[in-house]
Amino acid sequence: MGLVYIILLACCTSCYAALDLETFRNLVLDRQKNLEGRVAEQNDLITSQQSVIVALLKTVLTQEEYKDIIKRQSRFVLDSGEGPVAFTAAISPKAVDHVGANATITFETVITNIGGGYNNITGVFVAPLSGLYMFSCSLLDAVEGKHGTDKLHAEIVQNDKVLARVFAHADNHNRDQGAQTIFVQVNQGDRIFIRSVDNDDLGLGGDLYSTFSGYLLMQL
Repeated sequence: MGLVYIILLACCTSCYAALDLETFRNLVLDRQKNLEGRVAEQNDLITSQQSVIVALLKTVLTQEEYKDIIKRQSRFVLDSGEGPVAFTAAISPKAVDHVGANATITFETVITNIGGGYNNITGVFVAPLSGLYMFSCSLLDAVEGKHGTDKLHAEIVQNDKVLARVFAHADNHNRDQGAQTIFVQVNQGDRIFIRSVDNDDLGLGGDLYSTFSGYLLMQL
């Protein structure tokens, strides 16, 4: 009799366990279905809102302006997928002797050249991408003597257009330094460089005081 009671109790326990497992499974399925329904509702709402935004844009913008916005959704360099463009180069020797007028100044020591636009042989940066760039230049005027005369006058040039100028004038006892920073729109393939102006015997200071830098802020 005791054995029969134990068997019946085991069977009843198994039935209750199976019933509880089935109940739990149904609850999970119901919850999953409920969540899927909510996700679908949210997706429908997002699609509806996007349609409203597009319609509003078309009412306040011309067709060309609207196309331009769609085309240029990711304009910042870090979001463009094409990588940044940046360079800095400097003059390492203590001085560059007898720089002539209208000569391109060469910054031979490359510190950074991401994108490969700067050529330290020619001193020219060729833009690999179109966009809004920042360029800066700092030039040290050497003391007059064996290196040349001591009146520095240079300019930042885009192709054949002068963008800005740098001036410094050392004396017999002290050096002087001039600097300039500009923001300019540049097209792919444009040439940016630093050029001396009117001193045909310039002694240009180095020791990493004279530098040329550029950075692509935003693609256009």
